[in-house]
Amino acid sequence: MIEVDDGHQLARAPEHTRRGVGGSPGRSLRIAWQGPLGEDGGVRYAGLQLIRGLRDSGVEIDCYMTEPPEDAPESLREDGRIGIYSRPRRWEWDRWYSRDPLSAFLTGQAANGVAQLGMAKLIAREHARRPYDVLYRYSQIELFGVRRLIDSLPPIVVHPEVHAAGELFWHRRERALSKRAESRERRHIARAMLMARSARQRRDLRLVRRVVAPSNVFASHLVKDYGIPLERISVVPNPIDLDRYAPQSGVSANGHARTTLLFVSRLSVRKGLDLVIGLSHRLADIADRVKIEIVGDGSLWSDYRPLLQDLNPAVATYLGQLDPDPLAAVYARAGALIQPSQYEPFALTVGEALASGIPVVASDQVGATEGVDPRCCTVFAAGDLDAFEAAVRALVARIESGEHADMGRLARAEAERLFSPDRVTRGVLESIKVAVNGRARWP
Repeated sequence: MIEVDDGHQLARAPEHTRRGVGGSPGRSLRIAWQGPLGEDGGVRYAGLQLIRGLRDSGVEIDCYMTEPPEDAPESLREDGRIGIYSRPRRWEWDRWYSRDPLSAFLTGQAANGVAQLGMAKLIAREHARRPYDVLYRYSQIELFGVRRLIDSLPPIVVHPEVHAAGELFWHRRERALSKRAESRERRHIARAMLMARSARQRRDLRLVRRVVAPSNVFASHLVKDYGIPLERISVVPNPIDLDRYAPQSGVSANGHARTTLLFVSRLSVRKGLDLVIGLSHRLADIADRVKIEIVGDGSLWSDYRPLLQDLNPAVATYLGQLDPDPLAAVYARAGALIQPSQYEPFALTVGEALASGIPVVASDQVGATEGVDPRCCTVFAAGDLDAFEAAVRALVARIESGEHADMGRLARAEAERLFSPDRVTRGVLESIKVAVNGRARWP
């Protein structure tokens, strides 16, 4: 049902369908969830799968959103078992403050922070009314509005997908690339923003009880950059929709004259676009046998798309940004995915490719490659173009020799083993229980 509560739109499951407070014998966990949710793929879609998995495990969930309730995924709006609290931020596209990508990013972040301050007060009020076991903050590290209310809130678990210190390191490291793609003003503002966010994230993480990281490599960055004790971090991979991303009958890379190497990524800092461009020239001698297809868009604060003009057109093609269904079809007909990121906490694209039945070549900084059978996932040293080229050529030779079907079956099996929503949900639940039963914040 929809109610109006202190000026906030509120969709709440009927009270009689809700169970008791978690943490007691025979009672379900009760979670306040904050984070992006959506049907359109990426981190938002991974968050939606986690919500569904927790719900199906008997967890009682209230989602707190800074978007209008009608923007919540339809499957959640229609689910009487999930409460939706909405306090929309006061921000719109195509205003004086949002007419270019960078200003839109900065003002959007500010508006989101203001909205989250009000949301923190709402969570504290609902927690006093009927206590939550944990406040689960998905995707965002900064605790806007939480610090001043920390004693009125449940224990906090943060589940980041990236951290500003990692972005900052590579923004500095790739200054020569960004100079070719972006204005000086854009680079300087982005650098200042990342520095401020890094400082805030390091401070705010000291208020949380547990951190859920999608990979061991990302956990190591959090320890090094923010001083988080390793014992306070749980490593749980991201879920992959094994129905949306699946091999398609009658579709095979061997049915094409050229093997397609697919690069799906945000076209921005630290994603390895320069390595893909270099590879397009290195593979010129086999242009009749191999092609690279690039899918993606720039971000609001970092956009490397101007570098695409350096691609070798005989080998590489830019397809632009694709919606989930067309992207799933592109995965299914590809020969392999390439993911040469310099820094990558997870890479949903790797899980999506494996689920689609295609092998992967990725750098050793891509978190999603951890534990994957090397027969369908080749890993090379990040930044080493020679090693990248050698790995790709070896994989193309295997595909051309008739191994693609076997690699595809193994890739699919690995995705099911590592990234099924059920498995991931169990890992997240275990992390939440450790947080609920653990001691308070670290010094």
